[in-house]
Amino acid sequence: MDKTQALLENVTFPYFFIDHHLKILSSSLKSAEGVFTEILAPEDFSRFNDLLKKNEPGIYKLKIDNCILPYRIYLAEDDAMHFHLFCFPTSPPDNEGIRIKAEHMEKRLHHINHQLTTKKKYLKKAVKEVEETVLTSHYTADVGQLAAGIAHEIRNPLTTVKGFIQLLKPYLLEIGKDQYAEIAIEEINRANDMIYEFLNASKPPQNKKTEISVNNLIQEMKLLFESEAHFKNMKLSVNICPDNPIFHGDAKQIKQVLINIIKNALEACESVHDQEGKINLKARTFNQKVFIIIEDNGPGMTEETIRQLFVPFYTTKEKGTGIGLSICRKIIEEHDGMINVHSNLPQGTVFEIELPLILD
Repeated sequence: MDKTQALLENVTFPYFFIDHHLKILSSSLKSAEGVFTEILAPEDFSRFNDLLKKNEPGIYKLKIDNCILPYRIYLAEDDAMHFHLFCFPTSPPDNEGIRIKAEHMEKRLHHINHQLTTKKKYLKKAVKEVEETVLTSHYTADVGQLAAGIAHEIRNPLTTVKGFIQLLKPYLLEIGKDQYAEIAIEEINRANDMIYEFLNASKPPQNKKTEISVNNLIQEMKLLFESEAHFKNMKLSVNICPDNPIFHGDAKQIKQVLINIIKNALEACESVHDQEGKINLKARTFNQKVFIIIEDNGPGMTEETIRQLFVPFYTTKEKGTGIGLSICRKIIEEHDGMINVHSNLPQGTVFEIELPLILD
């Protein structure tokens, strides 16, 4: 309730949050406390009980600031024991009052829309990372943890905000601002659709493993990133392995691991302005294993960052989700391999992916 309550307590009309005993738990009016019937006109007591039972809007007289005025009251049930009451004045205010209320409502709806757009952007990134990586059953626990966090932080407040905006629509229609409510509701629906897609991503299909040529994989990564590296004035070099090693794995998953790490390397090199950014992708074999290595000359990482690097939700990026590298490690572990990281400030970073070879 904290986030929802903080939002509703700033509205410009009387709002009350009450329990089933009609006790006022919170309100947009600082002076409002006690029982709601204390500010309700006595002749409206019985009709108000009908409002609680049938949830039908009606006009009731309320005593607010020593004035008894009629208000149209809309009820939204929070649960069986708690209710939201939105009270809109039925007598038309003066033109200045309409203008002030309209401007205030417009600012609040813009603010809500901005918050939803920002959260939708971060959520879309997380959805894409999960959908593009088909994980095995061991990763389900991590996805479940992330999904639960998103449901708690975004989905529940969105539902309440959507209901709140729907209740405001008649008032907004009267002052010619109903289009803002439509925009906000549309954005909420889009965000909810993304949450639904994300939650379904926690049930991955069967992995399809085939023989993968390391040299072909490296060449594909070069073709994928060489134009971006050139655009950013960086040098991307590759060194293939002479004996053309082969390993068994899911090509889509392994490609996603390399894409994630190379993207991180590009971003790291962007933060260094006094030298040309350099990224080297190479492979070698040793002791029946193949090592795919990604080196960059970015600023490097501290020992503390390296220790936390694969912890879900840990990130040093301002707009990062903190799940990319944790996904990468899970994928490589499911291929009976491992990822090693070496980095020293300010000498750059080396990611070393170790996988078992297919032997002749």
